[in-house]
Amino acid sequence: MASLLANHTELEVVRTKSGNTEETDSPAEKAGQSFVKGTPVQLNAGVLQAWDGATVNAGIYGVAAEDAHNLASDGLGFPIPFNPVGFPGTGTTFGKVPFQASAVNIPEGAPPVKGLVVVFIANLDTVFRAQTDNNTGAATTPTRANRGTAYGLTIDANGHWYVDFAKTTVGTNTVVEMVDLDPIDGSVANARILFQFTKAAMQIVL
Repeated sequence: MASLLANHTELEVVRTKSGNTEETDSPAEKAGQSFVKGTPVQLNAGVLQAWDGATVNAGIYGVAAEDAHNLASDGLGFPIPFNPVGFPGTGTTFGKVPFQASAVNIPEGAPPVKGLVVVFIANLDTVFRAQTDNNTGAATTPTRANRGTAYGLTIDANGHWYVDFAKTTVGTNTVVEMVDLDPIDGSVANARILFQFTKAAMQIVL
């Protein structure tokens, strides 16, 4: 069965326990990635890709703070040792350039693509927020009694991930732990909750 909702809100940072700014990184993006902002991501051979949804032990590096750029090669435009950043491209182009078959028009203000993806790192300090649901289609209403419970994450048809109350087997399909109810949503059906990634799920633990 599918989840109760067809689309969910994106994963996002809410705060840190320390009160400091959330820790971020900008790894090189793996070629062909098309994930959306708020996607859990992982490092694979030094480049960043969408989390595979299956590696629950040391499988999650963090949450993407921007959409992927669908690069033609790993880290296209990313600086390599002793070399400057390559010419920045963009994912926003239009039309054709006369007599230049490989050229594109770039609208003014288009965001540059430098082969990097900004990531909110999964650590023991950063608290995230996500919507709840159940991949069996059952109704889900989180309460304060769920605090401290571990859950898994599931992706919907629109590329958004939600906290899946059907995944509760620690060490098998869980990667997050509920911290509290969202102060805006409270305890209602498919409410958002505050969570942290479990230490076991973190790809890098400092």
